[in-house]
Amino acid sequence: MGYNTLIKNMMNETIFFKLNQSTNPISEILETESILNDEFSCDVRTGNIGVIENIFEEWKVLCAEGASNEPFFRPEWFLAFVKNFQIKIILFAVRRNGKLRAILPMMNVKEPLHGIPMHKLKSVFNLQTQRFDLIHGNDESERSEIIKVLWQEMKKQSNWNVLKMRLVKKDSWLNDLLVLAEDENYRTGIWKMDSAPFILLPQGENKEQLKAEFYKGLSKNRRQFLKKKKRQLEEIGEIKFSVTRGFSTELMEKYFALEAQSWKARGGTAVSSSPQAMNLHSDFSQAVALENALFIHELKLNGQTIAMYISIMFDRKMIGWKTSFSEEFAKYSPGNLLFIEVLNEAMRNDATELDHLSPETYNKSLWSSGSREHAAFYIFQKGIIGSLLWSWKFKAISYLRRYKKTK
Repeated sequence: MGYNTLIKNMMNETIFFKLNQSTNPISEILETESILNDEFSCDVRTGNIGVIENIFEEWKVLCAEGASNEPFFRPEWFLAFVKNFQIKIILFAVRRNGKLRAILPMMNVKEPLHGIPMHKLKSVFNLQTQRFDLIHGNDESERSEIIKVLWQEMKKQSNWNVLKMRLVKKDSWLNDLLVLAEDENYRTGIWKMDSAPFILLPQGENKEQLKAEFYKGLSKNRRQFLKKKKRQLEEIGEIKFSVTRGFSTELMEKYFALEAQSWKARGGTAVSSSPQAMNLHSDFSQAVALENALFIHELKLNGQTIAMYISIMFDRKMIGWKTSFSEEFAKYSPGNLLFIEVLNEAMRNDATELDHLSPETYNKSLWSSGSREHAAFYIFQKGIIGSLLWSWKFKAISYLRRYKKTK
């Protein structure tokens, strides 16, 4: 008997034995094939908006699983960002048997670390970014393998001294990336950043009762303060609240103009301070509106808009994105009066929470149920340069900031 014939007979006997031993032979064979093919891989794609467009629909499906279905993790945000700031993106895409399971948008830039020039592999991020994280699905069992293959590819990227990801929630899967790096003797660090307050909203069918119960939870002084401010504003003229669900060029321009007259403009943080930032907000707003997720609230006094609030809702979570008011009427607290209407709209739409985003301010804290901690994650390249940079950031700079606080 030839060798090939012997092998063939052995395989046939094995299959025959399996079929007779299994109560469900077909499912057993399929399960075995699934285990054998259960492979994770990481593609790295570099470019501009085309890199995002190529996996746009897959990315949306991944977000729709729920774990990463936040506005600033979606492909619409990164597409608008890359388009308007003309950056070169490095997109790490982790797949399991070909199916997209995680995405990490990064970029390689030369910029200083507290005055020292260097190359950074860092998150796609600037002052317009509200939050960053690894975008992944709901399956917690995939966490370990996703981080492993991701780290292997990130190490291969050339020309970086520091790997940096800012405004990441402290319970992020990216914590595991730091653990892997530490195990391989890379220097790592976590730098505390601003927390993001949030409000847990009551649930139920009777919306009016829900609102009444929610506002009862505010302190008596707070309720009296808001009633007084509304009454004082009504004494000046007619006040009107309105909400537009969808995109409006006119309303976006009105918001930019209102913000341009505020303290944000004087501090250089108003959207109108940068043409790229204005275009980013317009493009992203249009994209979000296509998902029926954009809300634009206004408070008008005698027909003049004196406060605006722009929010986004996915998966029953409302995100408070942008807010501004006319400082001429600041003593009447128009922002807080409008915010009541924002909360009412959130409850009408069965939102489970309203996320204020960072920073955590005193006014936000008056409304909030709690806050989510954020941090910047750092990994420093091996070698003397990486060690010196780590010492500069987490020893020298850390000491100087603590010293300033004591002055």
